[in-house]
Amino acid sequence: MRLLVTINGIWYSGAQVIVNEFLSFLAKLNDIEIKIVSCLGGKYVLSPDNAEVHRLPCWNVGTLLQMKPDSVFERLVRWADAVWIAGNEYAVAKRVKRIKKLPVVAHLHSYEPICPIIWFSYGMNKVCGRKCSPWLLVRCKQSTQKFFAELGLLDKLRADVYWLLDFGKGPLDYFRWKRIIDPFVDSVDVFVAVSNATRDIIVSHLPEVRDRIEVVYNPVAHMPWRYISSFPDESGDYILYASGANLVKGPHVLLNALKILLNEGIDMKLYMTGTSGSWVEGLARRLGVEGWVKFLGRLSDADYFNMMAKAKALILPSIWPEAFGLVVVESISLGVPVVGSNRGAIPELVGSYGITTNPTPEEVAKAISTIIEQRFNKHEMRKYAFEKFGSGNVERFLSLLGSLVK
Repeated sequence: MRLLVTINGIWYSGAQVIVNEFLSFLAKLNDIEIKIVSCLGGKYVLSPDNAEVHRLPCWNVGTLLQMKPDSVFERLVRWADAVWIAGNEYAVAKRVKRIKKLPVVAHLHSYEPICPIIWFSYGMNKVCGRKCSPWLLVRCKQSTQKFFAELGLLDKLRADVYWLLDFGKGPLDYFRWKRIIDPFVDSVDVFVAVSNATRDIIVSHLPEVRDRIEVVYNPVAHMPWRYISSFPDESGDYILYASGANLVKGPHVLLNALKILLNEGIDMKLYMTGTSGSWVEGLARRLGVEGWVKFLGRLSDADYFNMMAKAKALILPSIWPEAFGLVVVESISLGVPVVGSNRGAIPELVGSYGITTNPTPEEVAKAISTIIEQRFNKHEMRKYAFEKFGSGNVERFLSLLGSLVK
């Protein structure tokens, strides 16, 4: 099979890590040949040995990427048996179909096909969980400005100015997004959702894709074990938050939960990766909990996974419907239980190896105090992760591609 892959490679994100894992497995197979189309400056793309990588100019349309196809791109499409849109380069789907009638598979790492992603997420599934429209997008943007102001991330004057500007920006963003999404949905043969939760949310908004969407979990359970030789003998004295300063991941919820635990006399250390120098530090100071938090920047893979393996628990109090939750699988694979919110795919991933709860400080604090007293069989956790989120998903993905090509 000759597979052409589009992946922008510009941002270091969970989606990029996941695509690189797929590529690393696929590159080892003898019956598949891979060529990649990426963006100029896309430095995060894994290039398998002998795989041609062609770079194209790219630009943002909201959170979507548009590529500028050229004659080489057309040659690669004519060469391919199938095209895999691995990231959010959705505009190429229509162009591919114009060049050659071949199968197009699109990976859905999030919810861009149903609403511009940032405003769907910051709406916290309250005002943005319904079918997208220009007016709904205005309300989503305005709720974001209000929430930023409540957290102290925006002063009141600036929040009010943005609130007024959103009356014009919302419809503009909506129609720019709509011009890409409508032909994309019509041009894709099969959508691959990364979880059942993602599939259900997409189908609830786009019922016309119900028969064209499959679930293939991300094959990421093996990744931590490239850096960890065995389970640590003893856990450390900290809990871990590993999702950066992104508001939708709930770091503000966790810091408030930490304050509750400290007031209850539970001496708790918290490590937070990707938060050094961010607004999260300022919030911790305002709450008076900074002395119990270690703010970290981006770590090497070896340092990151070794730190995760020694944590008492991983905490992911997301306030939006997580499409997957990479850190959850990484943690369970290493035998570390999870406290996560009951949003999106998190309960689906955690299974019986953690606690899921409402993303409120009170509920998260209660779950943390419970989880640190529990004991889990690390070997069972690793087995669960390998079986559900291991390399078998690459075989399922390849089988799906094969059926389309045939």
